[in-house]
Amino acid sequence: MLKIEISKGLDDESLIQGIKKGRKRTLLHIYKKYFPYIKSHILKNSGSEDDAKDVFQDAMMAIFQNVSNKDFELTCQFKTYLHAVSSNIWKKKLRDIKGKTLTEYQDASHLAQEEIDDAVLTLERYQFYNRKFKELSEKCQQILKMYLNGVNMKRITEHFGFASVSYTKKRKFVCKEKLIALIEKDPEYQILVGND
Repeated sequence: MLKIEISKGLDDESLIQGIKKGRKRTLLHIYKKYFPYIKSHILKNSGSEDDAKDVFQDAMMAIFQNVSNKDFELTCQFKTYLHAVSSNIWKKKLRDIKGKTLTEYQDASHLAQEEIDDAVLTLERYQFYNRKFKELSEKCQQILKMYLNGVNMKRITEHFGFASVSYTKKRKFVCKEKLIALIEKDPEYQILVGND
């Protein structure tokens, strides 16, 4: 009976709204109610209590980013969603640090992989692509930045003093191909693609 009183007003939709609005009461409730489950899972899978705290915080940040998206729709229980996101984060950390595997969470099997990817991998992918971009020559970086910022080919041609717009297009194409090659030959790319 006491458990019903504590949870009253904090159903899954209330939790989502509380996260969106940054309500301390909601965040405290989530921590008290769900952290023990996350901690138990991390401890059973080669982690420490500090690891569990880090994973929980990372998961809450990822969930905050995801629920802030106007198209977000929770398609499972919040507990299951939090656990799946936390588990995915911990899997990635184990893979990166120790090469260990993680016991799968049974209730998470019905979650759409896209939901978890959006919450966990978006920042990771951005950082990866940004690192690869910085491996390009300075000139390639400038050409692609200008192009991606909507600068037309004629202005790019003038900026660099190239002979013609067609030559500028060719340079842009070569730079783009170099970036794709850098991305695809990196083993991390296969891991990121494997999570799709």
